[in-house]
Amino acid sequence: MFLLVAVINSDAHVRKILEGFTAVDVGGATVIDSRGMGQMLAADIPVVASIARLLGGSPVPESSKTIFSVINTVETLERAKKIVLGAVGDMAQKGVGIMFVVPVTEAFGLTERQEPSAETA
Repeated sequence: MFLLVAVINSDAHVRKILEGFTAVDVGGATVIDSRGMGQMLAADIPVVASIARLLGGSPVPESSKTIFSVINTVETLERAKKIVLGAVGDMAQKGVGIMFVVPVTEAFGLTERQEPSAETA
């Protein structure tokens, strides 16, 4: 099992991701509102955002969404990553978001009890 975490800076991208997840058998995801360091600094110190805009930087979005999903198989994980990357485009671009995957050795509260796999044991 794996935990896919994606921090996305566009609500439109989040909707595309969640719709895509349903098509590739991702059983569920949790979405929370989140704010990055740049977002916090821009809100608390408006001059930081103003200087960034003057220097050619893009405006800092007010908030982002963090998507968490526990995924059972490598195949489903690969499809889910493609959904995220297809929705947001190039994650190497500043301000798009980030995605990472963490192995999960045990999970509770899912619809089926998940046993640790040989890969994670």
